[in-house]
Amino acid sequence: MEEWMTDADLGETTHRHLSPLVGLFPGDRINLQDSPAGILDGVTALLTARGMVSYGWGSAWRALCWARLKNADKACRLLEEVLKPSVGSSNGAAGNFFDMYQLSGSSSVFQIDANLGMPSAMVEMLAQSRPGRLVLLPALPTAWAARGEVTGIGVRGDLTVDVEWAAGQVRGFTLRGAPGTGTRVVAGAWSRQVTVPREGTVTVRLQPGRRRRQARGGRSFRTVRPSCCAQPLAGAPYTPIS
Repeated sequence: MEEWMTDADLGETTHRHLSPLVGLFPGDRINLQDSPAGILDGVTALLTARGMVSYGWGSAWRALCWARLKNADKACRLLEEVLKPSVGSSNGAAGNFFDMYQLSGSSSVFQIDANLGMPSAMVEMLAQSRPGRLVLLPALPTAWAARGEVTGIGVRGDLTVDVEWAAGQVRGFTLRGAPGTGTRVVAGAWSRQVTVPREGTVTVRLQPGRRRRQARGGRSFRTVRPSCCAQPLAGAPYTPIS
């Protein structure tokens, strides 16, 4: 990934701009699924050279890129960087979480870029979608792993998804959309094509021992697997719960 025409002058290597990585985020032409290893090595090298110390939207963009590379800890560290308190007129988060950009030693200004970029990075850490493919918890940081849930994440294909997790693993998810639409859902080693039924919502459970008969008016499903398994089985079937 060449940012400059020549290595003679690499400019400010820790600059907050990430213009060469537009294909990684917000685009998706560069991705872990099918990009050449050399390209991914270049992306990683550029992000590494940028470092982990920045502010505002610069940190948010780096967090988004590290999330796309499934590096959860670096993405989380950059989010924490954005949330550092603004003291006096310094860069950081104000008491109302507005991102403040330092103009001088005695003044700062609200900059909305980080306030939009940071939630986007959080979403990318929990769900990433490309046409026909949805990956759940691709970059779940240790700090969030114990237990959590998120609802209403927009998914490509005019879908939304709710996700529940515990101990760093997806417990289940609900996909909503027009009947007949669907996508391949990936959760760790588990990967299946999931289609929305006529009710407009479908729930899939990936943890044993819990049964749900209705999911907000739609059909509910569970994955059948031995209770001794610590990880979801690749290709494990999902079957309707009557």
